[in-house]
Amino acid sequence: MNSKDYTLSRILSIILHPLLIPTLAISALLMQPDLFILLQPVAVKLWFISVILVFTFVIPAGSVFILYKFKAITSIELNQRTERIIPLLIASSSYMALLVFVKPSNMPPVFLYILYSATFALLVGLLITMAYKISLHTLGWGAITATIISISIRVGTPLLQLLIFSIGLSGLAGYARLTQNAHNQAQVYLGYIVGICVVILFSFLS
Repeated sequence: MNSKDYTLSRILSIILHPLLIPTLAISALLMQPDLFILLQPVAVKLWFISVILVFTFVIPAGSVFILYKFKAITSIELNQRTERIIPLLIASSSYMALLVFVKPSNMPPVFLYILYSATFALLVGLLITMAYKISLHTLGWGAITATIISISIRVGTPLLQLLIFSIGLSGLAGYARLTQNAHNQAQVYLGYIVGICVVILFSFLS
């Protein structure tokens, strides 16, 4: 394998990490001028993003680092399926704690919808991981792609640019995981399909 391709794939895997998707998605929505329901003071926007980043990335990622330091896992990249279970349990707990924390606030409903979708997708990913190694990267990007479509329908505003962008990033995430040999094609494609199906199911239930 070309070393440049491998380095690029590692960088993409970090930038497109599933734990960063909620923060990236909400940050992108905050920059959409057509969504009048998201008109908030800058300080409030920064508060939303900061809280989401802490619960959906800092706490889960920090727990992986702690587990690695105490030799509970052999790699921060969690290449072994069985080593993903405890970090996913911690991440799921952190996501659910975030929902409890922000629900009494004035967070726009569209934000809550993203967080609920992300939590639901993460829980499904945890259940599947107990039996089969699935690509959590493509699961996350499949879920956010379906979420953007659902939000467009709910608010009556076509978010075409965000949709195209998310599809493109989904492809890059899949490329990165395949190039690193972190997953095979079946695991990558299944992750994306599951992510989409999870959000479709959640949309019907909500």
